[in-house]
Amino acid sequence: MPVIRVSISDIEALLGSRVTLEKLYKGLTKLKCEVDNVEGDILEYEANHDRPDLFSAEGLARALRPFLGLEGKQYHIVNSSIKGYSEGIPGRPYIALAVVRDVVLNEEAIVQIMQLQEKLASTYGRARRKASIGVYDLDKIKPPIYYRAVNPYETKYRPLNENREMTLREVLSETEKGRLYGYIIESMERYPVLMDSEGTILSLAPILNSDDNKVTTNTRNILIDSTGLNPEIVVDMVTIMAVNIAERSKNRIIEVVGVEHPSGLIIEAPRRTGNFISVNLSDVSRLIGVDISVEDAVRYLSLHYYTVRSIEGRVLTVEAPIYRLDARSWVDVAEDIAISHGYDAIGRQADSLPYSTSIGKIHPLEYISRRVRDILVGLGFIEIANYMMTSIESQTTLMGYNQGIFVVENPKSDRYTAIRSWLTPGIIEAIIENKGKRARLAVFEIGDVVLPDESMETNARVERRIGIAVSHEKATLTDGLAVVRTLFKELGVTLSFEKTMVPGLLPERTAAINVNGEQIGFVGEVKPEILYKLGLMNPVIVSEINLNKIIKLLATN
Repeated sequence: MPVIRVSISDIEALLGSRVTLEKLYKGLTKLKCEVDNVEGDILEYEANHDRPDLFSAEGLARALRPFLGLEGKQYHIVNSSIKGYSEGIPGRPYIALAVVRDVVLNEEAIVQIMQLQEKLASTYGRARRKASIGVYDLDKIKPPIYYRAVNPYETKYRPLNENREMTLREVLSETEKGRLYGYIIESMERYPVLMDSEGTILSLAPILNSDDNKVTTNTRNILIDSTGLNPEIVVDMVTIMAVNIAERSKNRIIEVVGVEHPSGLIIEAPRRTGNFISVNLSDVSRLIGVDISVEDAVRYLSLHYYTVRSIEGRVLTVEAPIYRLDARSWVDVAEDIAISHGYDAIGRQADSLPYSTSIGKIHPLEYISRRVRDILVGLGFIEIANYMMTSIESQTTLMGYNQGIFVVENPKSDRYTAIRSWLTPGIIEAIIENKGKRARLAVFEIGDVVLPDESMETNARVERRIGIAVSHEKATLTDGLAVVRTLFKELGVTLSFEKTMVPGLLPERTAAINVNGEQIGFVGEVKPEILYKLGLMNPVIVSEINLNKIIKLLATN
């Protein structure tokens, strides 16, 4: 979760009231935030990733007001006379704009605005790939605003905190932000820029703003922009930034700017209305285990700035605040009701939770996993941990595996295009990464795999497995058999071996692991041609065992 750094005195200034640390802690708990550190006037807390409105002091102060008994402040959304025009740049086609006027800023306010900008871009904007956001001193700009693609070798401007003009191409190679984020646009023939009616460059999107119109303590009117791949996301980001900056405005007026795109689409930001959600209080009561009355629900929801639009019996239609991007269904509303009611109060109320006669204990699958882990560590093995997400090539091509696997429909990265259906490829990759570091490598992994299974409701079956690998100059199948025998002996399970075939393993040096006549795994030697292709000089022995089947067998015994 993002760690947010705020000044307590700045929070108090935004609240218009002094606040104790104890009240701050309690309020943060109500907002699903965790205090990381307090040092002097500085408070650091972890904000939930789905609450970007809490990524700066302004949003935190607004959210805290109702829980501190302070009256909430209203902002006003009006149409702006400023217009925007977009060329619909391929690769980054959408832009949203908004204006906040009559702001009063000090140095801490600028720090918070910059923090919000960075946190939004790095989380919600996926490190600026999906969307980015910027702020500008509107009084130094001549509207209307244009979003255009320009020649990167001929167009110049003075980047933020630089003392000379640079071409757009130079910005990518010579500035810190350019080196960090330049890959997003460097393959484009023409680079996306924001400019005013006089052709003054405001920013190279999504890399770096101009120094000539940066926000300072003298700024009174702020222009906000967001460019990205999705129209909804750029509007969301501008909305968050606008309502938070409005907390520092005298009149708290936010101007909606319309941006005309080539397709005829006009994107307006910020949002004028929040999500409308139908909430059945009977469902809420069943979910949280407490009978919630209509009156209590209305009161609880007001603490989170929901507006109740209609009440029909025990069904409420509520409008979420425009900045609550996480409030999409009645379950989200139920969570806010439970928070306002108090999780501690839920536990204390008679009959609030279903009566239970069961005693908590470790799940058998976790118990056997820990037991196996202890045994293998005792045998000198090192545990590794791979992601369940992997690549199709790793799962199939590496070992010649041609069984069904689940693939990602629209992967964000070539490294994560599938969900693993066996552990062996990942363990072999660990051997590759560590070759040459030790004469003898002995590693294991305990993790889940996902297999197609039409008998399951989801058409998928999750299995917990053990993966083992041994590699050294004289490694043979005997090494693998010895490890498996010792492991099963310690578990108190009798096993037997028989010849089998596994993709990527030598047929004459591969054995099935059987218990009570049922195959629960395999152990074998990787084919030399595969080792050669992977650059491995030493033999590699691998084993993979189904822990779910071991649990069933132990239960029957």
